[in-house]
Amino acid sequence: MRLLGLYVPTPRWSRHGWWRWTVTILGLLALCLAVWFGGPMTGWAPLAGLWLRLAIIGVILGVFLTVLLVRWRRRVRAARQIEDALIPPEPEGDGKLLAEKMTEALAVLKKSGGAASLYDLPWYVIIGPPGAGKTTALANSGLEFPLAQSQAISGFGGTRNMDFWFAEDAVLIDTAGRYTTQDSDVVADKASWDAFLGLLKRSRPNRPINGVILSFSVEDMMRDDPATLAAHAETVRARLAELHEQLKIDFPVYVMFTKADLIAGFREYFASFSLNRRKLVWGVTFQTKDRKAITHEAVPQEFDRLVSRLSDEIIDRLSEEPDGVARIAIFGLPGQMAILRDNVSGFLRRVFEPTRYKTNAILRGFYFTSGTQEGTPVDQVLGAIQQPDAVLGPGFQAAFMSGKGKSYFIHDLLRGVVIPEQGWVSQDQKAVRRALAIRTVALSAIIVATLGGAAALGYSYWKNLQLVRMAEAQTAAYQRAAAEELDREVITDTDLRPVVPLLNMVSSMPAGYGDSEQASFWEGLGLGQRERLNRVATESYAEALERMLRPRLVLDLERRIPQTIAAGEMTDIYRALKVYLLLGKQGDTTDDDAILAWFEQAWRQEYPGRTGLDMIDQLKAHLTAMLRLDDNRQLLVDLDQATVERARAAIAQLPLDEQAYAIIMDGAIARGLDDWRLESAVGGGAAAQVFATRDGSDLGALVVPGLYTYEGFWSYFYDQLAVVGDELRRDQWVLGELANTTEIEGRLARLDRDLLERYRSEFIGAWNGLLDNLTLNSMVADKPQYAALGNAASASASPILVLVREVSAQTRLSREYEQLEGVDLEAEGESDEGGAGGVAGAIGQQLASRVQSRSSGVQRILLDAAAQQGGANALRAGSGGGGGGEQTNSVTAPIDAISKAFENWHMLAEGEPGQRPVDTLLGNLGLIWENLRLAEHNPDQSAAELPTLLNRLTQYNSQLPDPLARMVTRAEGDFRSGASDASIEVMNRALTDRISFFCRDTITSAYPFTNASRSLSIDNFSRFFGPGGEMDRYFTEYLEPYVERSPEGLAWRADKEMTSRLSTATLKQFERAEMIRRAFFAGGGSSPSVEITVAQVDAHPSVQAAVLAINDAVVQTATGSLSRTVVWPGEGRSTILQLSPPLQRESVMRFEGSSWTFMQFLDAATYKEQRGDVLRATFVLGGRNITYDFTVNAVTNPFTMSEIREFECPQSID
Repeated sequence: MRLLGLYVPTPRWSRHGWWRWTVTILGLLALCLAVWFGGPMTGWAPLAGLWLRLAIIGVILGVFLTVLLVRWRRRVRAARQIEDALIPPEPEGDGKLLAEKMTEALAVLKKSGGAASLYDLPWYVIIGPPGAGKTTALANSGLEFPLAQSQAISGFGGTRNMDFWFAEDAVLIDTAGRYTTQDSDVVADKASWDAFLGLLKRSRPNRPINGVILSFSVEDMMRDDPATLAAHAETVRARLAELHEQLKIDFPVYVMFTKADLIAGFREYFASFSLNRRKLVWGVTFQTKDRKAITHEAVPQEFDRLVSRLSDEIIDRLSEEPDGVARIAIFGLPGQMAILRDNVSGFLRRVFEPTRYKTNAILRGFYFTSGTQEGTPVDQVLGAIQQPDAVLGPGFQAAFMSGKGKSYFIHDLLRGVVIPEQGWVSQDQKAVRRALAIRTVALSAIIVATLGGAAALGYSYWKNLQLVRMAEAQTAAYQRAAAEELDREVITDTDLRPVVPLLNMVSSMPAGYGDSEQASFWEGLGLGQRERLNRVATESYAEALERMLRPRLVLDLERRIPQTIAAGEMTDIYRALKVYLLLGKQGDTTDDDAILAWFEQAWRQEYPGRTGLDMIDQLKAHLTAMLRLDDNRQLLVDLDQATVERARAAIAQLPLDEQAYAIIMDGAIARGLDDWRLESAVGGGAAAQVFATRDGSDLGALVVPGLYTYEGFWSYFYDQLAVVGDELRRDQWVLGELANTTEIEGRLARLDRDLLERYRSEFIGAWNGLLDNLTLNSMVADKPQYAALGNAASASASPILVLVREVSAQTRLSREYEQLEGVDLEAEGESDEGGAGGVAGAIGQQLASRVQSRSSGVQRILLDAAAQQGGANALRAGSGGGGGGEQTNSVTAPIDAISKAFENWHMLAEGEPGQRPVDTLLGNLGLIWENLRLAEHNPDQSAAELPTLLNRLTQYNSQLPDPLARMVTRAEGDFRSGASDASIEVMNRALTDRISFFCRDTITSAYPFTNASRSLSIDNFSRFFGPGGEMDRYFTEYLEPYVERSPEGLAWRADKEMTSRLSTATLKQFERAEMIRRAFFAGGGSSPSVEITVAQVDAHPSVQAAVLAINDAVVQTATGSLSRTVVWPGEGRSTILQLSPPLQRESVMRFEGSSWTFMQFLDAATYKEQRGDVLRATFVLGGRNITYDFTVNAVTNPFTMSEIREFECPQSID
């Protein structure tokens, strides 16, 4: 047996067909039993069915039988291919004769039924030189040949051609001796040999032969000289090499030395052997599994063992043999055999010895045989086989032979050694690789399938185990969390928020009601637990809904109904009562839509804003599940009949239109009409950048119910007018016994008009409520980019533009029939008398097809009315002209009223893009946006142009819708405030750059503004405080337009809006700076100049005279002397007072180092008094005093003014 290309020995009994069939049938039976009994055990419902299992078993048996049939067909086809290969179409050389003989043989073979197994039999080639006894050996082999009775063998003198011997166990090909030696005719023999090899390859392409039997005569081995034997060896070696090269296989070679009876002593030694002993093998089979083993090297040793065995039995044979001559021959046989040792081993070595360039054949064994015991010359022992009627018939013995001999050691050689080793041969390497690949793939597929199946089952088990464990864990967590609620018997709280997490937990259990994940393929491999878990989890969820949700909903309605009755909200009473009865399953029918609609509306009020949307979605999901799962459940709550009776009594006189409108509202919510949401309609990001709400709520809360939209009206509301009457009749059970007292049929006639009027009021209220709550974000908050303003001013994507278009599109309900205006209905009607929707031939096919897609409800009514009126103008409300006009007016008046309420919005969107009124508004906003961005680089120009642009922005406010006009006014205020911000920012920047830094670093940090050692230079003082100095110029450029003068000083002007934001403290510093300038620069020069008149008014009696030097201006005084005038600051930088006559004590007061020494001198006075423009100061030096009067040419004495010390550097203008 071969496994993955390797030869694996198997017991001989396992090769029999009965064994293979037994194993196959048992395996097939086991598989069928597994399907039959294992199918229901998988847990998969279909496999539990009888017919499916029978079908699967039928498929298995069908596949098996199909495989058998295919194999049989392949064998028959292969046998036919062999037959065709054995008979080539255009044979050459001996091929013609071969073809004729093969045709005869195959004809007999087909009749015997052996053609089908021809491909399965092992094939052996017998080669050897002429007269080597090949045919004789086959004839005496003991094999059974079915063709022997009909195939004639003509003699034993040498087979010129070749015979195919088809035995029951093998096919043996007896070749002509000349095919081996190729000595009779080299060209012809070569062609015949090649034809023979080609025939083998075509016959059995994968394994042409199973082995080669090399037949060589012992007579040649004994008589030929070494050169002749070597030549024979080379010839045989060449033929074996050709076999290998052309057949592409490695084959075993069994060397059979025939005519062993010609060895002296052979006949006598073995004459007494019985038939069974003569069937045995006399030779050596090399016991090796390695085909590459060099077996010819062991020939001498094995030959010696054969000789030794002969020697071991000589004594026994001598004792048995009475004939003395025979005993001499017997005794000499081992010696005769020993003489052959060198020739035999040398011959085999030359044949099988490997070389670098040629592949060696495989010597499997060597044997000695004897077919007949004839003493005739070798070339006359065997004649040509003549194809007799019977292989062993009378014609088998040639006429010249004296008798028929016995065969020695041939029988078991073929049947016991050669044929059983048929698997020893290799296959064609290409075929081997191909077969190996196929077997590898098949085996790999089996292994992968097996491992994959095991892995799949294991994975399925693991997946289901994980699912079960997760379900158990979450169930345990849920039971712990919900224990209190599950045990609660009385519900007193309607708050749903505590129970929503619990309901979420039980609904989202693995494989539970809310788990949308389907069972995967892996989970369903016979172990699926998802369906079972789903049933249990769904039941737990339904139980939780009945215990936690329904009681709270019922209790909420029991509390809400009395409140609604007290408030007199009849419509809500009707809706609440209907839902209350439906929750208690006391209605004549089910209406889940009404329940969902009521609670969704209630929850929107209870959970407002964006954060409440998630809660609402969760509650809706739980409520929907409760209504879906309560069909066959016993309710755990009872309704309060007193509440029911009170509600029915309250709505006994409820107007029919209120009931109808409640039904329509419930249907609208249940139908899922798309609400109009500002964020989604205008654009979430853009809308949030531009718009805001006046009440501070989120933009997501600005919603118009879908019922109050264009589609809500035309695709739902108006269609409901035709069916709401029937729904009213069905819902009369809500009123109970009171329903019999209502005159519903009589009130249905005016129902449409009342509903339209109610709808008009609700529609306008819904849109106005949203628009009135809308305002603009600050348009200047993100300066200097002003992205919000730029977005709002976009000509194509402005949220304001989108809002205008959306409001116009949603509120202009009349445009559904305004498209008919200007159409000559009578002219169009001539082309089609039938029209669309029963217009009695008034509308042509073209118009009908244009409107047909929406021609339901009001369209048909409008078209009928238009046809009766005779023109499209009849479609307008208030049109006269007969009954048709009255009908149309009653239908369209509420619709036109809705459109008229928003006509200002519609007008903004009318016209071509770029020429619409709204485009003018956007253009004005765009100009302001450009102006504000200009202010960054050219603030003066921007400030000059901005007032004009703002006036232009608001000049058309009276024509805008009130909400939009309010937004524009708000924006205008933002712009003005922004302009003020821009101006203040510019003023602050200039203040910092020109005033604050210089003042802090130079002015207020030096004397006289602070008691510092450093004094302020006159130049810096003049630069900062002088006329045209920094303070003066800044005031003139930035502050003067906003300042007014009064006796109290400077003040911000009240008529300027910006001044309310400006700093009074900063203005006070500029006022002090102005006073400093007036005092020091009274003459208007660029440098300070103060005339000081000095007069001595008193002195100590010991003072005879005094000298006062002010910045190098010297004044000599005495009591009563005339006054003298000096100019400050002068040229010097010191002030000195010296009294005469000097005393030992201090007589001089000296201040030096700056132009401000005179002020320091005044600060040193022991007494100072300001009298008008005269400053009297007394100084004491060494106990002696002196008093001066100083008069300056200024209103305020600059050297004693408080503004000097009170002045602070201005830091900010606001």
